[in-house]
Amino acid sequence: MKRTFAIIGLALLGVAFVVASLWVMLSGGHSARAVRTKFRIGGAMLTLSAMISLTSCGAGNEYGVSCYDPAPPPENEHRWSQGVANSELRNGDKVVLNYECRFGSEVKISLITDDEGEDRVLCSQTYEVTKGDNQLEFTIDAGDYRGRAELCVEYDKYEDGDESFWPFACIFVAIVD
Repeated sequence: MKRTFAIIGLALLGVAFVVASLWVMLSGGHSARAVRTKFRIGGAMLTLSAMISLTSCGAGNEYGVSCYDPAPPPENEHRWSQGVANSELRNGDKVVLNYECRFGSEVKISLITDDEGEDRVLCSQTYEVTKGDNQLEFTIDAGDYRGRAELCVEYDKYEDGDESFWPFACIFVAIVD
């Protein structure tokens, strides 16, 4: 409602600006009062238009983004059905992941270990997901590896055919006999 009044006010100031401009033209630019009035109306128009544009950028958008800030990408959420963090897992154990997909179409779950300073993927599975809630079941298959590992969730961040996945969250687990 306030924005509507501001736009109407801006239109009225525009008409007043045209009238003041005609006054300046008819006086040949010699009337100081006409020039001063024209400048004041022009300044009021600039101020009001800035106020209108500022309220349209940051107010009411869900990210709190101003006109000059790029919007952050939305985040997908995941919840492990079992208390998996710092758990002892065995080959063949199944981990269930409840995954809320807000964008994208693929999720990759990987079991990764640090092998002499370099990541080694023990097992990995890519899942097709749909928007909304998904339940994914991941089976642990670490081969003969025993020790500390990370269970990581990655998702495709963009739907433009880019094959790269972005790490979202990792939790530590221990692979035992």
